[in-house]
Amino acid sequence: MKEIFQLRLEEELLLLTSRVSLTADQEERVKSILNSKEFDMTYLLNLCIRHKVLPLVGQHLIRLDNFNINTQYKRLIDYAYLGNKQRNIALFNELKKLLMAFKEKNIIIIPLKGTVLAPNVYKDIGLRTLSDLDFLIRTDQRDFVSNLLKSQGYIVGYYDWSSNDVYPTSRKKELMWKMYNGNLYPHMKLLDDPFVRFCKVDFSYDIDLKRTYHASNKLLDKIENGAIQDVPCSLLNPIDMLIHITIHLFKEASNVHYVHMHKELNLIKFVDLREYTLRIWDNLNPKDLIKRAIELESTEALFYCFYYLNLLYKDHFSEIILNELNLKDTDFLYKYGHKDYDKPKSWQKSFVDRFFSLSNLDEIEEDAKYIKRKEELM
Repeated sequence: MKEIFQLRLEEELLLLTSRVSLTADQEERVKSILNSKEFDMTYLLNLCIRHKVLPLVGQHLIRLDNFNINTQYKRLIDYAYLGNKQRNIALFNELKKLLMAFKEKNIIIIPLKGTVLAPNVYKDIGLRTLSDLDFLIRTDQRDFVSNLLKSQGYIVGYYDWSSNDVYPTSRKKELMWKMYNGNLYPHMKLLDDPFVRFCKVDFSYDIDLKRTYHASNKLLDKIENGAIQDVPCSLLNPIDMLIHITIHLFKEASNVHYVHMHKELNLIKFVDLREYTLRIWDNLNPKDLIKRAIELESTEALFYCFYYLNLLYKDHFSEIILNELNLKDTDFLYKYGHKDYDKPKSWQKSFVDRFFSLSNLDEIEEDAKYIKRKEELM
């Protein structure tokens, strides 16, 4: 069932500029939208912040606009890029220290998500925001990883903005987290840097939250040698990296927990998928991709992500992958809460309506298991 929708000018502009490179026709359309009297810069900024793409979008706007965007807005979006670049420089310096520390102890950690994509795909690390540094580890390495992080100055806890300090979490919360989540409780470290107050690291060992560790272990079995900013490290192979992006996106798009965090449908995750697919497409055999997705039990995640990526961007490769998958039952496209309810619920709003909403909490029923777990931790 194809969605029929009409985008506002700001929404169209968001999708046009949420990419690393634009064609000449796309640039002309951007200029046309910016010249429109109906264009609302405030709404576009809200969308960019909600979808974590302000540094990426902003550089296109500054380059393509002449006199339509107020100078104050231009300064704001330029600062977003410049500040993000300096912030990421500090985070990648911390990443390099961690990679070397774990290598010395012969503990394998696999960088994931923006940690890999910002330098290796976006090329300019100022274009991709990072909330934290993400890694994949084996389940039997959890205690070793946590102990090594503590030796590097990290605390199992949370950052408090008002006091600019990191506080340890309770043992109860840490144990409850371990029961219901597929990653270590966040480890935090204060950084002595004017552009980033703290570094948060996220070590995952159950990427799809199925509690079988099947996909995680399969990914770890086929890692290869690589590098991030010239620092040697182990990385997922290209097909596995692509599939992991879809598993992560699908997980967050279909679970109540992420709706509460207002991050279930961030555009940056679709941008990651699109840019990475473009980067490896010439060397990607779709049949190999599907075969590997079957091995990782992630065909639904793959279909979901390319179905909606096609809706947003209409790239040729999405149709090729969808046709190769050829799934018959696609009800999962319209459902959520597989882990939160006895039976998954159906979304009431369309994908596009939810995508451009600032919040989708109005969709969530109060008997979700996540909400009950959250109350237990209060």
